[in-house]
Amino acid sequence: DRTVFVFRSPCKVYDAATKESNHFHLPPGVWGIAIDDSKIQRKLLRRFFIHAGIQEHHQIILGQNSDEISTFVEFVVDFVQRHPNDLFFIIADENLELSDDMASHGTIFGSECIKRIRNTLQPDQEKRMLALVRSANDSQQDLEIYNTRAHGYMPKVPLQVMSVREMVAPLWTKRFPLVKADVEPNKGSDSEDDDITRIPSIENLRDLTLISPAELLSELEQIDSFCINSSERFDERWPALWDKLHQLKGDLKTVNVDDRFTRTIQAIESMRGGLTSAEFMSKWLVIRTDVIAFDSTK
Repeated sequence: DRTVFVFRSPCKVYDAATKESNHFHLPPGVWGIAIDDSKIQRKLLRRFFIHAGIQEHHQIILGQNSDEISTFVEFVVDFVQRHPNDLFFIIADENLELSDDMASHGTIFGSECIKRIRNTLQPDQEKRMLALVRSANDSQQDLEIYNTRAHGYMPKVPLQVMSVREMVAPLWTKRFPLVKADVEPNKGSDSEDDDITRIPSIENLRDLTLISPAELLSELEQIDSFCINSSERFDERWPALWDKLHQLKGDLKTVNVDDRFTRTIQAIESMRGGLTSAEFMSKWLVIRTDVIAFDSTK
């Protein structure tokens, strides 16, 4: 006969990579350069860079007007060449509208801009930058294009401190394996882990308040205006309208906490490829109602 003692205790698998990314910051002196034609996204990109470890005095956020978009490639090439000892973290929105005027609509692709920048710079200059495409589109075909033209891809998702660090850390270390990032020492105490969890939650609340209802309503008003003024030329001007819808989809993805806008985002995506005027108005009224309902709760 023998006596068997059995002990059971709950435990969590130790994820060293995630633990390290919780403390990850880009090394001092890195420049953050980003471009987006959405005012909402430009505000979020400033916070994104801060969470990644880039302070505002080393940030350049472009896309406010057509001039900044059309000269983006030349600006970045010149800036990199004038800072021969620095590293660069570049983020480009994939779909950049050249004008808010539907009549003079035009689009530049951020991935194509990055490709041109990489091809223009000398190899030793290009090696000093990590250039990513940021987009609300993530089909396999889209990802293949992004990864061919740029160093990688970033989705448009709600902005959170830890998700930013977990996203940036592997991309940075893959691109710059010999450059030491700024990783705070992990003391391993329970109290420290609690602090790590609590501090980001406060930061996440700040990030959500960056987006004002007025900014989302402004996007609705632009699309409403198009519907009123273009009913007789709907098919002809659909590409310009789709760009506006696509921008709205990207902005909604960054505030889609608890899947609040999942149905709305899917409704916009279902319009890809074009609709008749009547089909569009039916879906647009549903989308519009969802966004206004969110605004009324803020």
